[in-house]
Amino acid sequence: MNQNQKYTNKVEQRQGLSSQSIGLLPVLLLMLLSNFYPYRISFVVAVISCVASIIIFSNLFRDRIYLFMLLPSSVTLVLYSCVYYSNLEPALYNYSPLMTEWLLVAVLSLSSSSRRTILKHVRKSNHPVMKHARLQTALAEYFHVAQIMQNLYTLHFFILLFYIIFFENVRNIMVDRFLYHEAPFMIGMFVVLYEQVRLSIVKRRLLRETWLPVLNNNGKVIGRIAYSVSFGSGVKYCHPVVRVAVIYQSMLYLTARADDSPVSPRMLDYPFLGYVLFKRTLEQTLRELVGRLLPGQLLKPRFLIRYLFENEKVSSLVTLYAITLKTEEEFAKYIQQKNGKLWMKKQIEENLQKGIFSEYFEKEYPYLQNTVLLAEQIKQL
Repeated sequence: MNQNQKYTNKVEQRQGLSSQSIGLLPVLLLMLLSNFYPYRISFVVAVISCVASIIIFSNLFRDRIYLFMLLPSSVTLVLYSCVYYSNLEPALYNYSPLMTEWLLVAVLSLSSSSRRTILKHVRKSNHPVMKHARLQTALAEYFHVAQIMQNLYTLHFFILLFYIIFFENVRNIMVDRFLYHEAPFMIGMFVVLYEQVRLSIVKRRLLRETWLPVLNNNGKVIGRIAYSVSFGSGVKYCHPVVRVAVIYQSMLYLTARADDSPVSPRMLDYPFLGYVLFKRTLEQTLRELVGRLLPGQLLKPRFLIRYLFENEKVSSLVTLYAITLKTEEEFAKYIQQKNGKLWMKKQIEENLQKGIFSEYFEKEYPYLQNTVLLAEQIKQL
C-alpha cells in the first residue's frame, strides 16, 4: 500500500476463517469411546453428537460459518453403520478405532479428488461478493485440514504395517494398544489443537490487516475485504481511491510510487494518494493524506473529477483533488518529499506513453491539461 497511508483499520476477522477441524469431533469421539465402552454404545453417542452439531451450526451460524468437515464425519458414520450391518461387524469388536480411521481416510481421499471441481464451481457461482469470499475461505481451510488428516492417518497406516511385518515375533501389548486403539484419536486431536493454534495466530495477524470496502457498479459499499486478499486473489474488486494533484506555477509535482503498489510500481505520480479504508469517508482520507501539511485548511483541496479506473489487475473508483501552491515559501513548507520534482507541461507531454508516469496519471492528464493547468497559465499572463 502507498507509504502515505499507514492507517490500520482494526475490524473483525473474516467469518469464513473458522476451524474446520472441529467438524471431526464426532468421529474422534467414536474413536475415544471405543477404547472404554462397547462399540455399539460409542457409535450411538457419536451419531447423536454429529446430529446435534449439524443442527446447532445450521440454525445458529447459517451463512456465517461454514463447517464443511461435518460432511465427511457424517459420511464416515454412515459407512460405519454399513460395516456394523455387514459381515465385517466382528472386526469392530477389537478394531473399532482403526476401522473408523480407515473409513475417514477413504472419505477424505474422495473429497480431495474433487477439490478442483468444487473450487471451480464456487468461483463461477453467483453468490454476493462477501458471501463468496467467506465460502472460498472456508473451503480453503477445509481442504487444508482434510489434506493434513489424510497424510497423517496414511502415515499411521504405513507405520502400523511396518510394525506388523517386522515386529511380528516381538509384539508388545502397550505398543499394540497404542497403534491400534489410541493413535487414531491422538492424531485427530493433534490436528484439532494444531488448527486452533494456527488460526489463532492468523486471526491476530488479520486484526492488524488493512481492510478495503468493496463497491458495486453504482459505487455503493457492499462489503469489505483484506488488502492482501484483494490484490492476491486474482479477482478484481472495486475499491475507492483518493488522489491529490499538487500544482505550483503551472507545474505538477510528481514523485515515485511505492515499490509494492498494485498499479504502476516505482512510476511517477502525485505525492498524495491512497485507498479509502473500510468505514472511512473521502473527507477523512483526504485529511489523513494532506491534512497534516495544511494546518488550518488554508489550502483546501479542490474536487476535480470522479471516474472509474480499470485495468487487468485492479478496479478503482477514483476521486481526484488538486492543491495549488502559490509561493515558493508555501511549496517549501508543504512539500517535504525528497524524491520528487516539478514537471513542466512540455516535459510531461514529451514523456507520455513511455513507461515513466503511472496509468492513473496518464489517464487524468488530458483533463488536468484542459482545466486547472490551463487556468493557472491564464492567471500568469
